[in-house]
Amino acid sequence: MTRESSLSLAAVCLLTVPVWAQWTPAGPWGGSATSVAIDQTNPQRMLLGARNSLIYMSEDAGENWRRLNFPRHFLGTVRALAFDQTNPQILLAGVNGEQSGFGGVWRSMDGGGTWALPESIAGASVEAMSQWAGDQKLWVAGTHQGVWLSHDGGSNWTRISQPWNHEMRVITAVAFDPDNREVIYAGTPHLPWKTTDGGKTWNSIHEGMLDDSDVFSIFVDPERPQRLLASACSGIYRSESGGGKWAKFAGIPASHRRTHVIRPHPRKANVIYAGTTLGLMRSTDGGGTFRQLNRLHILSMVFHPADPEILYMATEEAGLWRSDDGGVTARAVNRGFVNRKVLNVVQAGGASGRGRLYLNTIQDGEAGGVFTSSDGGAHWTLAANASGVGDNHLHHLAGHPNDPGILYAANQRSLYRSTDGGKSWKSLPLPMQIQSSGLAVSALSVLPRPGAPGDVQILLGTLNGLYRGGATGSPWTLVGVTKADKAPRVLSVTAAGTRIVVRTSSALYLSDDTGLSWRPLSLLLPTSIVYDIAVPADPSDPILLATAKGLVSSSDQGRKWSLVTGGLDDGTVSAVQYQPNRRGSVWLVRFGQLYESHDFGRSWRTHPGGEIVETSIRALFTGGAGAGGLIAITPDIGVFSLKHLEQTGLR
Repeated sequence: MTRESSLSLAAVCLLTVPVWAQWTPAGPWGGSATSVAIDQTNPQRMLLGARNSLIYMSEDAGENWRRLNFPRHFLGTVRALAFDQTNPQILLAGVNGEQSGFGGVWRSMDGGGTWALPESIAGASVEAMSQWAGDQKLWVAGTHQGVWLSHDGGSNWTRISQPWNHEMRVITAVAFDPDNREVIYAGTPHLPWKTTDGGKTWNSIHEGMLDDSDVFSIFVDPERPQRLLASACSGIYRSESGGGKWAKFAGIPASHRRTHVIRPHPRKANVIYAGTTLGLMRSTDGGGTFRQLNRLHILSMVFHPADPEILYMATEEAGLWRSDDGGVTARAVNRGFVNRKVLNVVQAGGASGRGRLYLNTIQDGEAGGVFTSSDGGAHWTLAANASGVGDNHLHHLAGHPNDPGILYAANQRSLYRSTDGGKSWKSLPLPMQIQSSGLAVSALSVLPRPGAPGDVQILLGTLNGLYRGGATGSPWTLVGVTKADKAPRVLSVTAAGTRIVVRTSSALYLSDDTGLSWRPLSLLLPTSIVYDIAVPADPSDPILLATAKGLVSSSDQGRKWSLVTGGLDDGTVSAVQYQPNRRGSVWLVRFGQLYESHDFGRSWRTHPGGEIVETSIRALFTGGAGAGGLIAITPDIGVFSLKHLEQTGLR
């Protein structure tokens, strides 16, 4: 064979094969942030903390964030963060562990790559930290077990408040006197305290402060250490006598008195900022009057060390915000930061080839709600927040199969419809049986209506049966998935093409004709341990179940089932989905690891880079034929996308 003919043959055998990239965080950016810190020697570097023990780092002044490899604990809230100014690779994180052993001051020696919790302070849930300006190794921490001191940069800690002093059991704020390391201030849920001998004795300093004031923060003026500022649930206070006597600021409205942080402008003596639950307040006359600058619920605040007109605000629900003009205006800087619970990802208009993706978050208030993506889930924008939807607790989401702008949503007691891409919503009537008996909605699916091209049907799962309605709900009819007298408790509805599988509390039911007829599947496992169902559009392909026992497969329409062992060890499979645009390709998740199969689920291998570090994958979404990718839904850090890249190779 000549060289030319060999090359010609090779050219004929070239083919395009799918190559998949690694998981990429896709947002939606934002969510609650509980603490923020800035490196005083390099203000490009910042840290951002959140609930669920999340810590992010930015190296471009907050424009982009990446999640650090911090140990995860669902009870951990990062209350305080700090850079060690003697070594830029040393980071400190004060964590409230909710009475678990996870609480304490965690320490990283390698810029956040690895973390360790000193045994001396392990289990002491932290609310605040402070460093003494005269010695970079001296730290104080306020915890739920009193006040703790470290003389070696956080490696070792000693309790310096008396264990028998119940008034100082929970410490919510701490601060050093910048001129005297022996003088330390501590805020508690019952007024402030002070020591002048390094913690040997403590005295209550509450004259002039309302009784039972939760003290959230204490600031000591570095130029005049006798001048203190304190914020509390009862308002904000000033002392000119080192806490000997307090005077309440009269300029802040009573409605805004719950102030988590108070700070003076570093260079303007009469400018004071108060970060409250109802927004940022600023005074330009030393506290005589305050003006509200925004409506953010502020939990933490820092100034840029070189330009204090730049300030950052960590907020409840809305992430981190930056102001470049002293707080007058602000913008969100959350790209890469996410602390959100996403419940559903769905597609609308997939059958038309113009599909658009939607997802919904909960517990996000006005900063969350329904988001949309027009690029297969790589980027998300807010379509409607809780006010726009009229509901902050949407548990179910479904897209119109033909129209990318029509979307349905439901919670246990309500059903909604949007015809403009999720921007506005209208309430739809529920079946009378639900309205009269108080039965909860448990599943929602929108599918083509049999015999009516272009029209749709709503399938509504409830605790007492499956109901079918038209595009706007009414009229509703009970679907006879079973011949039993009592309608079953519906747990989920899964569909592909004309095929539907309904999971109830006692059995699985299959329809091959979009819901006109049904038959039970012969599953010997309890449906309570079935976590996900992969329904193929082609009846000749196997039905796959993700269960607590592993992956279960049926190649004869649910009459016989077998446990799949090819490439899989025993253990829970939490999610399984077919890739609709690549017949025979299937994805599953087992113990957080992504697996792939290209023979209809008969054999499996782990996907390179298929594990998302320090989190789990709750569900998968394959995006329909037009999306060409995979989306992972996590419990608390939004969604991740996995795109395939076409690569030319040899057969």
